[in-house]
Amino acid sequence: MSKPSSTPNNAVTERQTEFRIRNGAKALVTSGSKVLVVKERHSDGTPFWTLPGGGVHDGESATDGLHRELDEELHCRARVDGPLTQFWYTHDSLENTVSEYTVYDCTLLSDPVPNEDEGVFEARWVTPSALPSATLPQVRHVCQHVADLPTATVIAND
Repeated sequence: MSKPSSTPNNAVTERQTEFRIRNGAKALVTSGSKVLVVKERHSDGTPFWTLPGGGVHDGESATDGLHRELDEELHCRARVDGPLTQFWYTHDSLENTVSEYTVYDCTLLSDPVPNEDEGVFEARWVTPSALPSATLPQVRHVCQHVADLPTATVIAND
């Protein structure tokens, strides 16, 4: 990808910036009117909320990667159905890396248990209108506009 940059004489030149695209898979897990979100931390320690899942390894299918991520992050098994949507995420912890996440409709087959060793500090069932304030904007959009859930209004508590 190229980015224009200004020179002292206001001429525009092209500056080459290489980005690595990392493929990933996320789980949209719903139960009744709630969706499952997990609490992780940015590289500076700031917490954020996202959907369970992560990067897909080379040679691994997206669904196999999602099964692995759910097992690693939440010690749980799931049925992974079809893809629902995609979103992009730029990492501050992975230099020049942008993840393209495919979000899959999923059903848990066992209870989620967060694994702090894998960077998941909490798992929470919330209504889309009560997502924690630190929920990634892309994830907020998926939960509020892609998840096919009954409407419920609750005040968010972080």
